[in-house]
Amino acid sequence: MGNRLRILSFGVNLGSVVWRNVEKPRLTLQYITLGTIFVQELTASSRSRLRSLLPAQKLVSMKFLASAQLLGAITSLGISSVIAQNGYQVPAGSPGFYHGNSTAKVTFDQYSLFLDDSAAGLNGVSVYWHWGLTSPRKGVNRWTHHNDIVKFLKLCQEVGLLAIVRPGPYINAESSGGGLPAWLTNVPALARTNATLYRDAWHPYIKEFAELSAPFQYPNGPLIGIQSENEFSTSAFYNLPAAGLEYYMQDVIDTYRAGGLTKIPTTHNDNWPKGMYASGVGAVDLYGWDGYPALFDCRHPDTWPEMNTAMHADHLVWAPAVPLALYEWQGGAFDFWGSGAGYDKCYKLTNDQFANVFYKNNIAGGAKLQNLYMTYGGTCWGNLGTESIYSSYDYGAALREDRTITPKLGEIKLQSFFLHASPAYMTADRVGDGSQATGTAYSDSSEVYTTVWHDSKSGTNFYVVRQTSNAKITKTEFTLRVNSTVLGNNVVVPSSGVMALNGRESKVIVTDYSFGSSKLIFSTAEVLTWQTFDGIDYIYLYTNPTDSVEIVVQTSSVSSGNSTQSGFTITNKQKYTVISGSANRSSSIAAISIGKAVVLIADKAVALASWAPRVTSGKGVNYYTPSPQVAGVIITGPYFVRTALLKGSTLTLQGDINADTTIDIWGPSSIKTVTWNGKTVSVSRNSQLKSLRGKLQYNLGGNKVKIPDISKGRWKCIDNTPEISASFDDSTWVVANKTTTARPQQPYEGKYVLYGSEYGFHAGDLIWRGHFDGNATGVNLSIQTGFSGAMSVFINSKFLGSAQGSSEGWSGVDILNGNYTFTPDLLRKKGNVITVYHDNTGLASDYNKPRGVVGYKLLSTTGNDFTKWTVSGNVGGEYAPDDVRGQYNEGGWYYERIGAHLPGFDDSRWSTCTPYKGRDTAGITVYRTEFELDIPDDADVPLAFDFELDTAAYRSVIWVNGWQFGRFASTLGPQTSYPVPEGILDHQGKNEVVVTLWALNGTAKMKKFELNKRAVISSSKTSRIGLVDAPDWKDLRD
Repeated sequence: MGNRLRILSFGVNLGSVVWRNVEKPRLTLQYITLGTIFVQELTASSRSRLRSLLPAQKLVSMKFLASAQLLGAITSLGISSVIAQNGYQVPAGSPGFYHGNSTAKVTFDQYSLFLDDSAAGLNGVSVYWHWGLTSPRKGVNRWTHHNDIVKFLKLCQEVGLLAIVRPGPYINAESSGGGLPAWLTNVPALARTNATLYRDAWHPYIKEFAELSAPFQYPNGPLIGIQSENEFSTSAFYNLPAAGLEYYMQDVIDTYRAGGLTKIPTTHNDNWPKGMYASGVGAVDLYGWDGYPALFDCRHPDTWPEMNTAMHADHLVWAPAVPLALYEWQGGAFDFWGSGAGYDKCYKLTNDQFANVFYKNNIAGGAKLQNLYMTYGGTCWGNLGTESIYSSYDYGAALREDRTITPKLGEIKLQSFFLHASPAYMTADRVGDGSQATGTAYSDSSEVYTTVWHDSKSGTNFYVVRQTSNAKITKTEFTLRVNSTVLGNNVVVPSSGVMALNGRESKVIVTDYSFGSSKLIFSTAEVLTWQTFDGIDYIYLYTNPTDSVEIVVQTSSVSSGNSTQSGFTITNKQKYTVISGSANRSSSIAAISIGKAVVLIADKAVALASWAPRVTSGKGVNYYTPSPQVAGVIITGPYFVRTALLKGSTLTLQGDINADTTIDIWGPSSIKTVTWNGKTVSVSRNSQLKSLRGKLQYNLGGNKVKIPDISKGRWKCIDNTPEISASFDDSTWVVANKTTTARPQQPYEGKYVLYGSEYGFHAGDLIWRGHFDGNATGVNLSIQTGFSGAMSVFINSKFLGSAQGSSEGWSGVDILNGNYTFTPDLLRKKGNVITVYHDNTGLASDYNKPRGVVGYKLLSTTGNDFTKWTVSGNVGGEYAPDDVRGQYNEGGWYYERIGAHLPGFDDSRWSTCTPYKGRDTAGITVYRTEFELDIPDDADVPLAFDFELDTAAYRSVIWVNGWQFGRFASTLGPQTSYPVPEGILDHQGKNEVVVTLWALNGTAKMKKFELNKRAVISSSKTSRIGLVDAPDWKDLRD
């Protein structure tokens, strides 16, 4: 019998896995399971810390499925067969897996995925793999460091994470080139087609990926699915009949299969439900789609669209024989340069209310797999973002870029605990939906829309209720017509009073809901989870404190008569017991005993601070199995509960707190002793709540964690524009002498092609030097930087001018035009030089848009022209020596070429000066400082560098111990704060920081540049991370 894989999944853009090879370190891998974060600490040959190292990094644009709503189930639809696709043989009995004749390890029916093995974690991770970061140049794929797919899958296996991998070749993810390598721009073939030269480029990467991943297919490893391409459509849809898009898609799938990925299904995420690759050539095994209903206008966070009621119908049209899969569902929104919004507004747009309403609407639609993009915010470090977005990829996520927890994570957790405790949803059929205006009216209110699912096996009914319009933000009171084998059909509930939706709110109301040997006949409060301890069934319900409560429970050994408990009235009837409570109750949580059941009734705020970890005995990996039959405990109070271990009479808990905390624990009576992060907690039995209660002491208050004031530190600086001198020697630079390009975008004017990628420089800041002799009166330049980029132009040490682009959503100004004139006194008879500095805000999804000088003309009455152009890009170009930080991390400016941004650089000859005084003229100054951190081992302290917007136009790049971790534009914003995770910052040692000040027009200084704490968390984290192993100045420049 197979196990249902049902993971309420959250996509987390972790960024990358940066491995640190040390002797038997403690490996800490943080992941989200079912809305709760659990961490396993094991001995391993490498270290991965999602919480401290990785969350802000976007190296490979990972989407962590901390819970992919693979709400697996079988149904009574009885579809008898699925066409085998692409070499993955859909096993006999699938669909109909439970008919008993399937031998496959991973199989599926129209409502389920099944794993024929022990419950291997029942949680998963969906990962984008960035081809461009993996491949520094054509024919070379570097499967090491953060690109090490083998090490990543081994770690998933060790900690019990299942994995769906998404290697592209194209991935989007708002990453540079959408994951396509920048060197691909030099290949004269249209990407994402069946063009031969394009195939020659991608085929080795996908083939090697498949071969490396194949040994980790389930059940031998964690890999349960492989995605082909990303949000891709057919030739007919794009009206490109000659492009062969279906055959390219099929070729990718065939390459997976030929590489050994034959035991797992292929997946694809249509960008909306239109059946792309659900059938025909290029079809995948598990079709699904994406959805971003709130879009990305963070400037108007209160504006919501109306709800989609067609999800179930779309599923029946396009792929009824496979689970309804939502491979990317909106978990936040990205923001743009100069938007005026910022990620706090993106969070507000997609906040906990959004999660409450829209994710429950997906439950109403019958979703069986849901990956929330994003649940964990990230950072576009090291030039890895696309041109439209700035450094932060916080995304307004449930876990913010700095790793702090938001109320949205709590809302997601409530839903996921409920779904994992509710196997009847997996086997339920849709009954109907509607309001008084359309469909079936289950409510007496015209302002309530209801969707009903029924499980014929258990008899459980699910009523998903919401407002009919998201424009209504005031309270709606209503009653509901429900069916129950005990109460009868079309019964109006509650029996007295009303239920309520408080503005933008949705609820899942259940009837005939089994928990252990007991049954919840009806409840106006929602179910969080349930467990059975010592033969007593505990069910945890929650509601708003302003709502009245009516709960009907059926259990054994009920005493006759009526009573009151904790302010609730208990009425015992012949077949059931009714619990009634008024609104605005005095207690935020109560425990009501009824026979062999205990009903916990909590205000929603208490439920949001509750956790339900499954316990282990200390043997093997702490796999999280969501089934309520698996032993667990229920906990309220802490900021974060990481793991639970039960040995004998001792419950060992690990987690985090951010204040003195009262902890309540419901579990088996065998628990006599409780420890928290290794320290014994004094607990006693709380007779009213039926819990063990204790106090957790927060010991990091006041200013116990001190962060240095970097404005008072030692600062050194150097001018970064030696190239503006006509006498500067650029003889070692690359001569930009190409006169043709195979790219679609041809130069506007000028003899030479001055595109960075034509000369192997694909990322970061560039410098161009144009040489000419004799007279001229000016120069016209067009520089393509990407949206919101900038340029500065000099002639023979004299400043001519600067320009800065802009961004408006997916459009904006990415080509900067400068028409400059100069007088004869600025010229020399021979050896005149125009010097152009410009940055690169990342390759667009249209990867063919070049970065560099896309047009130039020397203005001269005699027809004089440039005799030579040279270019400076990152050291080594495609052969960059830093194979840890990768080829995207650096550019070609002076301080980068000499390695001043690298740890160990000798700045003793630099001048003493600070960015707070800045510079008086246009140009670029580089500042360098060092500081020590001494953060306690048990403190988790997210840190960020903070700027302030200014009317004086300047741009800055932040470097931390050799890693580029942010770009700031003083007049554009909106980003002013730049989180940097532990591992990039050494929390117990020396740190070397470089920041540039590029004054675009004249005087500029930093009003603010500070290192600040985002939070101070007392944590179970005990390991010292130090720094990610990466080369220093001596390794790379000496």
